[in-house]
Amino acid sequence: MKPLCLVLLLLIVCVPGWPQQAEIDELHKQLKTETIDTSRIHLLGDLARILIQHADSIEAKKLLEEGLELSKKQNYAYGFGHIYNGFGNYYAEISQNDLAEKYYQLAYDNFKKSTKDHAMLGAASALGNLGILAQAKGDIEKSIRLHLQGLDIWQASTVPERYTAVGNIYSNVASMYSKQGQFEKAVYYDKKGIEIRNKFGKRDSDMSVAYLFLADDFNKNKQQDSAKKYLAIAQTLVDELKTPALYMRFHAVSARIDFDAKTFDKSLEHSKQMLNFAKDVQNMTTEMNAHLLLAKNYQALNQPQKAISHLNEVIRISYTNRNINQRKNAMLELSNVYRQLNNPAQAYQYLTQYNTLKDSLNEEEGKLKLNEIDSKYQAAQKEKQILVLEQEKQRQNTLIYSLIAGLTAISLIGVLLYRNINIRKEIAEKEVKQLQQERQLIATNSILKGQEEERSRVARDLHDGLGGLLSGIKLTLNTMRGNIILPESGALAFGRALTQLDNAISEMRRVAHSMMPEALVKFGLTEALQDFCDGINESRQLKVSLQTFGLETPIESSTEVVLYRIVQELLNNIIKHAHATEAYVQITRDHNHLSLTVEDDGKGFDMTQLNQKKGAGMNNIETRVAYLNGKMDIQSQPNEGTSVHIEVEV
Repeated sequence: MKPLCLVLLLLIVCVPGWPQQAEIDELHKQLKTETIDTSRIHLLGDLARILIQHADSIEAKKLLEEGLELSKKQNYAYGFGHIYNGFGNYYAEISQNDLAEKYYQLAYDNFKKSTKDHAMLGAASALGNLGILAQAKGDIEKSIRLHLQGLDIWQASTVPERYTAVGNIYSNVASMYSKQGQFEKAVYYDKKGIEIRNKFGKRDSDMSVAYLFLADDFNKNKQQDSAKKYLAIAQTLVDELKTPALYMRFHAVSARIDFDAKTFDKSLEHSKQMLNFAKDVQNMTTEMNAHLLLAKNYQALNQPQKAISHLNEVIRISYTNRNINQRKNAMLELSNVYRQLNNPAQAYQYLTQYNTLKDSLNEEEGKLKLNEIDSKYQAAQKEKQILVLEQEKQRQNTLIYSLIAGLTAISLIGVLLYRNINIRKEIAEKEVKQLQQERQLIATNSILKGQEEERSRVARDLHDGLGGLLSGIKLTLNTMRGNIILPESGALAFGRALTQLDNAISEMRRVAHSMMPEALVKFGLTEALQDFCDGINESRQLKVSLQTFGLETPIESSTEVVLYRIVQELLNNIIKHAHATEAYVQITRDHNHLSLTVEDDGKGFDMTQLNQKKGAGMNNIETRVAYLNGKMDIQSQPNEGTSVHIEVEV
């Protein structure tokens, strides 16, 4: 009989093969440094699976418990599937099949919930494991159905591991045919499993077990030469991998082949090795099989007394493992042993116990069949009820959907009407707002135009009126200076008066020029700005650099005046507030688009406080930018200077 531990060969996704100690060490190393919970869950599950294969179930369980806690903490569906599958492997390896089935089902449910890559392959692995447990319980129909569900998932995938998984499924199907005594079909599926694994080309535990099963099925089919041939191939792989679980399986198959070949001494040695390795990996099912084989070999070697202790051990373990079938086999062998010892009373006693257990099992099988028939009948009745309910539900749904459709249509019409009213209201509000903005813009334009006209008038009056008067006074005084003789003190006072008169004339011209630069009227924006910047540079209050591009084509005079005032205000602000040493002015024109940038290396300011500390100068600038329908962007940080960028259409 093939051992149930084949469950462990349906591995979690993307971790094929049987690792060596180096892989265990590497996973331990990664666990010590990994801090991300989801990654730790994957590492814990992988390491636990490997340790189970190496018969270190105690550490494996601790790792799985840690992985379960992390999965709960993260509510990580894929992590639950990964860890629960590991728990299934753990309990299957120690022959606690009910718990194994519970955890494989949990693994499948959580893999189905997960949206992570390869989650479906994890679900396929869990299905395969559930199929093996169903096979162990004798439910072949369920086992085949589960295996085929898993096979569909694996064959639809593109991962390299699909060869291993599909190969395992073929091996499990072969195992079912073997249990049914259809050994030729078992050999056929064993070979298909090996063939698909060879496509992957990896010499691992799956491959070695596949060859062991093929050798076992050839032996059961009375083809001893083929059995020994494939057993030798399997031995090469087992010796390469050197794992207790593989050695256990190898000695189990070797013991059966030698027993059937009547080489009982060899079979006895293999059975002893099989028992030792079964104890190492805590596989009670294989342990009982080893004791039975030892008992049969001792009987064949005419040493019945030695057989009794092994058969009693089978009975003891069967109570722990709740395996009535193995206990029944042990009772039959004990009956044969006592008959061999010429003890008919004991032989009859054990034969009676054997028949009692056999009847009990038959009765249980009968109950199971009756329950199965009843379950099918109940299921059929429920299907009829469900069909009637579904039809009624369909009618109710049709009515509900019609009502919903009507209500939806009415609601939609109401929503459309409401939106239409709101849209009209928004359009009216926008029109009112636009009219207000236009009215405000007209008022602003009038104010600015009036200001500039007043500036021009005052500048002309100063230059032509007061300037001419002062110049005449200076000319008269200079004439008088040559015609009168003054004492030394009077001459000095007269000279100081002329100097002060010169300063007054210069200041008057500066004010007139500031109010309406002569260069702006005569030569345009570039010359006016250059004069203004040169004047600042001569004062040594600030070093200003000016660059202009594309201003060869004249701009409307009103626009030039506004741009000049903006630059004038910005540079005055820099002088007053920025404590800067250098400033940079750049004006660029590209067709109808004009860009103005003014930057300084001053102390800057916090942009969050701009609106709170905005002065009259900045308000004037914003008003003039709005007059030009332009956009202004200010960028500044403390101790990193300020940059003002303005864009207008001209």
